[in-house]
Amino acid sequence: MVEVASLEEVSLRDVWKDEARDFTPWLAADPDHLGKALQMDLELEGAEVPVGPFSADIVLRDANTGQRVVVENLLETTDHDHLGKLITYAAGLEAHWAVLVAREFRPEHRTALTWLNSIADEGSGFFGIEIHAVRIGNSPAAVQLKVVVEPDDFSRRARTPTNAVSEVNARYAEWWAEFLPALHDAHPGWSNAQAPPRHYMNFPSGRGGVHYSLNFAWPAGASNYSLRAEVYCEDGETTYQALEAQRSAIEQICDLALQWEPLVGRRASRVAVYRDPVDPADRDSWPNYRDWAIKTLGELRRAFSATINDLP
Repeated sequence: MVEVASLEEVSLRDVWKDEARDFTPWLAADPDHLGKALQMDLELEGAEVPVGPFSADIVLRDANTGQRVVVENLLETTDHDHLGKLITYAAGLEAHWAVLVAREFRPEHRTALTWLNSIADEGSGFFGIEIHAVRIGNSPAAVQLKVVVEPDDFSRRARTPTNAVSEVNARYAEWWAEFLPALHDAHPGWSNAQAPPRHYMNFPSGRGGVHYSLNFAWPAGASNYSLRAEVYCEDGETTYQALEAQRSAIEQICDLALQWEPLVGRRASRVAVYRDPVDPADRDSWPNYRDWAIKTLGELRRAFSATINDLP
């Protein structure tokens, strides 16, 4: 007879003795734990971030949208204190998303988060996540994050005028919906993001302020769209100059025709690769565009990742 082991629940206090000293640093050290649950590519902005006389447990940023995510966590059942703090911190930091992580949610707190979602604007909202630790036999504890409250996309679509998403943006959403599964197959674990209804999408680099991006662009002086893959430096000259200092070494290992674009006077700079011309409306060409994009993004990541990881 086949022997099947049992999955056993582990006390959270056996994994993290202290909420502030152990659990919060664990969540902050690897934002991808929450990112997978929230389907976002999250980067750490700060832990114990001051908000008036108080401090938010964890502040993250969605690499794909730039939106801020505030997290309040506890190792016990939810209470009014932590829920109130979450709302206060989200307001004080002008966050788009607020996340409460707890061992268990009281019914009244689930109801409160659900109600907050019902009145929130599109592109913002509240999540409730239950955390559990389990093990099989004597194995190390494994962590499970379960979303128990999330923004109600159906009710939001019902409140949104049918013409709010243009035909063009609907086409972009279809492009990304086809692109992302192929990207996940080629580069597992790189991104948790969902298909956005816009002409660009960002992918995390592992460092805040710089990311990889793919977009349908109309470069200055061009007569057609280009498909542009890039390393995008949000803080402008500082990060870009650090990358450019390694230009010779990067170009020696990179098989791409890199365009170094400091974008003087702008808040951001980039290193880009172009395929042109392209036509986003030409669906028959999407497979070719997709193959080029996946290969090019992968090559950019291979060539730049070590330099980006070494940035101060």
